[in-house]
Amino acid sequence: MIGCLGTVLVAWWTDIGGLGGGAVGKTAIGIAVAKAGLPLGQAFARGILCNALVCLSIWLTMGGRSVTDKILGVLFPITAFVAMGFEHSIANWFFLPFGLALDHQGAVSIAGAVRNIVAVSAGNPVGGTLLVAGVYWVAYLRGERGREGRDS
Repeated sequence: MIGCLGTVLVAWWTDIGGLGGGAVGKTAIGIAVAKAGLPLGQAFARGILCNALVCLSIWLTMGGRSVTDKILGVLFPITAFVAMGFEHSIANWFFLPFGLALDHQGAVSIAGAVRNIVAVSAGNPVGGTLLVAGVYWVAYLRGERGREGRDS
């Protein structure tokens, strides 16, 4: 969170939002407005789906042997979560405050930004634990636990 807010400060200070004749800033505000406007349930569900892909990316990267394998393990799941509009709490700790910092018209709702971060932060661990770690546990380790008890 501190790193994201520090990046917001540097991006604001260096006028990143002014690039492209202000197009970067308008886009950042639009992203923040869309994120802050998500209903609680949608933000939570998008957080679940997002972190399932993030954790899958980590799992694939750990299985890679070469740098190329590791890059490909990250590339596709992360590209998918961004392309599908899923929500990640750490990314939102940048996008929402950056949009708020650039928004002089009051288009970004502070309450909506807080609601989004809370819902997405709750959804992310569900996606990582149930949809990735939980599935791997059921598929590969659940039987191991039972055998350990019988072997003792």
